[in-house]
Formats: sequence, C-alpha cells, structure tokens
Amino acid sequence: MRVLLVQPFKDAGLSNQSWPPIGLGYLATSVRNAGHEVQILDCLKECRDNGDFVRAVEKFDPQVVGYNLYSIAVPLVQEMLEALHLSRPKVINIFGGPHVSSLPDQVLDVIPHVDYAIQGEGEVPLPMLLKALESGVHTFGEIPGLIYREEGMIKKNPSHFQKNIEEYGFPAWDLIKPQEYFQFFGIGPDTAPIFLSRGCPFPCTFCAASVVTGRSLRWRGFDHIFEEFRLLQNEYGIKRFVLEDEGTGVAEKFLTKFCRRVKEESFKAAFAMGVGMRLDQYSEELLLEMRDAGFEKRIVLGIESGSERILNKMKKDSDIDLIREKVALMDRMGFEPNGYFIVGFPSETREEIEKTIQLALSLPIREASFTAFQPLPATPATDELIANGELPPDYDFSKLVQNGIAYAPKGMTVEELERIRKRAILRFYLRPKILFSYFKSFRTLKYAFCKFLAIFTKDNVIPEPNWS
Repeated sequence: MRVLLVQPFKDAGLSNQSWPPIGLGYLATSVRNAGHEVQILDCLKECRDNGDFVRAVEKFDPQVVGYNLYSIAVPLVQEMLEALHLSRPKVINIFGGPHVSSLPDQVLDVIPHVDYAIQGEGEVPLPMLLKALESGVHTFGEIPGLIYREEGMIKKNPSHFQKNIEEYGFPAWDLIKPQEYFQFFGIGPDTAPIFLSRGCPFPCTFCAASVVTGRSLRWRGFDHIFEEFRLLQNEYGIKRFVLEDEGTGVAEKFLTKFCRRVKEESFKAAFAMGVGMRLDQYSEELLLEMRDAGFEKRIVLGIESGSERILNKMKKDSDIDLIREKVALMDRMGFEPNGYFIVGFPSETREEIEKTIQLALSLPIREASFTAFQPLPATPATDELIANGELPPDYDFSKLVQNGIAYAPKGMTVEELERIRKRAILRFYLRPKILFSYFKSFRTLKYAFCKFLAIFTKDNVIPEPNWS
C-alpha cells in the first residue's frame, strides 16, 4: 500500500517554528519495513493552505493517509479532511498522536471522515492495521491501541508501549530531510532533534507526557544512539543534537554515563537540552561531565512556581530552597540557567503569582518564560477542574493555542491573567542587564524581537464561554 504520513497545520503563529517530525519518521520506518511505500508530508514546511495539501496527496496518490493530531489542530485538520474528501473520498484516514492518546473517546464520533485511530505508540499497530486492510482479514480486535467501528459501535484496544525501543530502529531521516529545517532560535540547517528514551515516570499534574508515551521509562542503548549520531553527521551534516525526550531531563545517572561515552568515543558535536530539566537531578559532578562533553551553556529548567503550595499541587517534588541552590550552582559553573514558569495554575492567587515573578527576578537566570496554565486533556489538573465544575465535561481543547490564555483561576479573569503575564515579561526583560544581553548578537536580538511580536502584538485572550 502507499501510505502518506502527515504533520498537519497547527496554529498560524507556529508556521515558522516547524521541527522535524521525528514521530512520523519512526512510523515511516515501521511502515517501510512492513513492505509498504511511504512518504512524509510536513504541512508546516511544505504547504501554504489546504489546496497545497490536497495537491500533495493527489501527487502521491496514497490509499492511506495518517495524521499526527494535536488538540490545538483539530479545527484545522477537520478542514483538511473536508477538502481532501472532495478530491479523494476513498482514502483511508488514520489519526494518531497526543490528541488521540489523551481523548480516545473524542475522535471517531467527533471528527468526520476519520476511519481509524491509534492511541499510544503506533510503530507496532500501524503495520498490523495496514496488513489487515490490505488482506481484507479484519482482525481489528488483535491490534493494540486501535480505535475502530464495528457493528455500529466504537471499540478501543489497550495501548502498546514497546519495552525494547531499539526494535523501532531509526526514524526515516531520508524522508524527514533534517537539513531543510530552520527556526529562528533553537534549530538550524546543522541541527537535529533526537530521542534517547521514551516515557516519563513523574506525576506532574499539569503534564500529559506520560499519557502519550507511558509512565515506564525505556532507554536506548549507547551503541544504538551513537550509530544514529554518526548517520546524521555523515549523511546530513548534522553538527548539533537537541535531546528532546523527557527521560534525558529526569535521570542524572543516565546523562552522566552518556557524557562519559561522548568523551570515550571522542565524538565531536554540540549537544543541547531540549526539555526542561528537573532540578533534583543536577549535581556538580553532572554539570562537569556535561561541560566536558560539549553541552551548550544554555539549560532550561522547569521551575514552574515561586509558591510552595502551588509546587505541591503540581507534584513537582521541589521547593524554593532547592531551586535557589541548583540555579546558583549552574550559574557558578558557567552555565546559563533559564526558567519555565507557569502562572494561573488552578486555585493560584494573585499573591502567589507575584511570588513566582519575584523568584524569577531574584534568580541568576537570563531568560524566563511565563506561560499561562493550559488545561491539557487527560492531566490530573484538568480532570480535577472538570470534576469540580470549573471546566465543562465537553471542554473544547482546540482553544489551547500557543501563547493563548484559555483558563484563569477562580476570582480572576483571563483578561486580568493576560495583563499580569505581560507585566511579568516586561518586568523581567526590561532590566538593563537582561536587555543588553540580547544585543550581543543578531541571532539573539532577532529571537527576542520575534517573541515580543508573538506575545504583545495579538490578542492572546480566548473569550470565556457561558457554561451555565
């Protein structure tokens, strides 16, 4: 069969922030290994509108189109499917990705023209589904993670999470073409994101990582990892690797061994942490190893809050003293720690938000990202909001656009929270020592300018509907 794997449009503000679709690359490898012809279409990079998307499908003429679906993309993907249905009504459409794993009950009966969906990892079930479709022997009940229709009912099979993830092989880098990607900050022609593990065992109440990749932390072996590094260097000229998996940021022992292996192999490359590191995993020994192995100085930390009560509600297993200690250690050792902060967490007060802002101002960090709490589907925080009536059971998760504010704690409006967030950004970045640091290079100045435009030149407030 001919299979087209699609990274759909997301939000108009994300069009210049396309990263290589690694998940689709792994799926492409599994589909190709099963004997099918496969291509990848990244609409963020290759299509301007639905017309371009339909023409790309018509050119390849697949029997099956698979989509990596995010909640924020649901309305746009619905439009894509409507346009495609007019041209190719017999194409079989299959959904996977975070939205499906988080809301498996809200796919087949909500989005028109979807034939099947797969929750959890798709590398094993997708080839099984293709075999069933091609052979006509529809043993759908045996396919893990499959969501399908049978006798007028929608049925779901338990998700599959592979224990030995090396069996998935490498992403189909020849189809991804990593050298063609560019982003203002973080990725360039010589950069590729890479995953060393899957899964996240930590219980952070605002995060959906474990819903999508499972709670069991599964590592690749170093031989397998470095084989992929060399492939990317030799075939695609990659000189910089961004470690994007949650596991790398939560396991001090693994990262320490990884750094030592880099030195043993005399492997020459730059490494960057693409995920927020857990503070309790940092030690002076690890930072020394990272420095010697070629890690970049910039490290992003999931600090999240300056309120002990909110940190406890988030289940961050952190406290203010630990935050100050670890950030000071990184600064002392020549790294550039930067902080992720969440404002507007459920039940958070104005005073607690101010504590977060004050903490950010007091720490030796150069960047601070003040992000409004997003009620992500299937997270404990969101489930609690639905249970206590703050969000309706049929909440529209497509509202969760980048830089948007879709929720504010009781006693606060989304408009007020947006004003608080913008003031926090200005208070942090308009300090002379921070402001002048962005004039050191054109690259950092351009990054700051683009972020400013994204946050301050459009209305990021999403009107609150009347749910009564």
